[in-house]
Amino acid sequence: MNKAKLSSFAIAGAIGLASLSPITTVAAETKTQSTMQTEIKTDCKDCKDKKAEFNKKMKAARERWNSLSQTQKDEVYSLLENKMKENNKVLDKLVELKVLEQSDVDNLKANQATKFQKIKENGEFPMLRGKGMDRNHTR
Repeated sequence: MNKAKLSSFAIAGAIGLASLSPITTVAAETKTQSTMQTEIKTDCKDCKDKKAEFNKKMKAARERWNSLSQTQKDEVYSLLENKMKENNKVLDKLVELKVLEQSDVDNLKANQATKFQKIKENGEFPMLRGKGMDRNHTR
């Protein structure tokens, strides 16, 4: 009985010592730094100024866009359509390589084509009309 107790204490002790090995208790050194949120936060007034300046530039760009002839606009739309076709080739290649699924790519292509067609039909300024932009801008 005493031999069984002694051997179980010996096994438990060996397991305990093994669990305290330097491999599991020493953390690896990293070369990355942690930054506090206050360090990366910028001055809010500066952000508002930059946004106001950007919106002013975009308004001027829209006005210049509206002054273009239909032929000039069609040239830009043609380039955008070529860009969309090239993007579709990339998507097709990703399907071929089994990175993306065909159904997902078909949905992406259909959405892109619909958005492009709407922009072209409405004669809209085709650039920078996404995240953060006022979609109800004055033309």
